Amino acid sequence: MHIRLRASIFISLSVIGLSGCGTAPQAAPPKYKVWSVAADKWQKTSFVDTNGAVVIAMASWCKYCAWEAKWQEPQLFHWGQAHHIRITLVDISPRGGIGVAGPANNAAAGHDGTGPFYGASRSGIKALDHTLQEYAAIYHLPLSAFTIDPTDATPFAKKAEMIPAIFLLNQHGQITRSFQGTTPASTIEAAFGTP
Repeated sequence: MHIRLRASIFISLSVIGLSGCGTAPQAAPPKYKVWSVAADKWQKTSFVDTNGAVVIAMASWCKYCAWEAKWQEPQLFHWGQAHHIRITLVDISPRGGIGVAGPANNAAAGHDGTGPFYGASRSGIKALDHTLQEYAAIYHLPLSAFTIDPTDATPFAKKAEMIPAIFLLNQHGQITRSFQGTTPASTIEAAFGTP
């Protein structure tokens, strides 16, 4: 009887130890194949940092995306770096042109850029890559933050009802909230609950 009791306690403790005291291990964040502008190649990325991510589905030609780039994203990148939240811009429109941002108090006052339709071919992606390099320089944003999804393969492209569309991800890569259209950086920061 004494031996059986020891055996059952050992088995119970082993099961508890294996299950992590009742918590299931979290799966790695999903990875999506996108074109990395900085690396100049296709890469698989999860988009997340230690505390999550902000993914902005945008288009280089869009005046509202340009407004975000000029007036909201510099603050957002600074905040993301301080809080270990990765910020990524995913161009989901295979068309060239660079939008011109309106003033801080009027996003609609800018204008859309014009450019050819590039499509999802390798030459089209390379052309959009070049456009985004110019875009990053104009709006003083890190080139490493730009990716391209020309085939609408990511959920960010599929769930964008308008551009820009902003998605908040937790550290497991799950979309926890989204905003459609221009959104103040302070609103995004508050949605994460960071100071």
